[in-house]
Amino acid sequence: MKKQDILQGVMDIIEKERLIKAINSKGLRNSLISIYYNIGRALPFRAQRFPDGRVSDWYRSQFVEVHSVKPGGKGGKYGDAYGFYYRNGKRADAWENDPEGSWCNINDITPQNVPCGACGSWVLLDILGEPTDKPTKIYALDDKLEFGKYKGKTLREVVKEDWVWVEWAIGQSEHFFCDIDDVMNERKSTIKVLSPDDVLTFGKHKGKTLREIHKEDPNYLIWVSQNTNDFVIDFSSLNV
Repeated sequence: MKKQDILQGVMDIIEKERLIKAINSKGLRNSLISIYYNIGRALPFRAQRFPDGRVSDWYRSQFVEVHSVKPGGKGGKYGDAYGFYYRNGKRADAWENDPEGSWCNINDITPQNVPCGACGSWVLLDILGEPTDKPTKIYALDDKLEFGKYKGKTLREVVKEDWVWVEWAIGQSEHFFCDIDDVMNERKSTIKVLSPDDVLTFGKHKGKTLREIHKEDPNYLIWVSQNTNDFVIDFSSLNV
């Protein structure tokens, strides 16, 4: 294999992992249908429901491998997904104690209708096939947003200006996916560490230094530190 081909293979793996992480940033809002669209209609792919384990680790031991999707409903957001059931990494009967009642059996050769495929609580584990459409856009820090009230601004600018909006978009917006690691690192770089001689610019102690406030009303500083995302207070230096 040529060196160029090896490097391309590594880059493809990195991009796939980046896409998977971005899609899973939506928490448990993903359905098999939305995952299918967001990965560029690539088939097959593997996904798992209730990765948090719910009441037992049993959920973590299983996943489905989706081989076919038939979107339906308004905007194609619903429909059915068809595939096979795996437990502990191997094909298995979906209902371990009732093979005949299982929605999928270990010996099935045609993909079966996956229960709750259009419901939420799915996470993407792996993309096995090649996309047949363009995958969802993953915003880099210097990409300009193409929607919403910050349309035309770079993601880097919005991270600095309105972190609350970025948090909302990551978890809730259907149109926003980003490189989570890059965004979190950028966010950390924008958080200022306040020292004793820094002046508070808001609230009932506006205009006073942290040193002064700490002597007069230390509980207020504790409250401020617990209720802001824009800076952190170096309490160790205040106690010197």
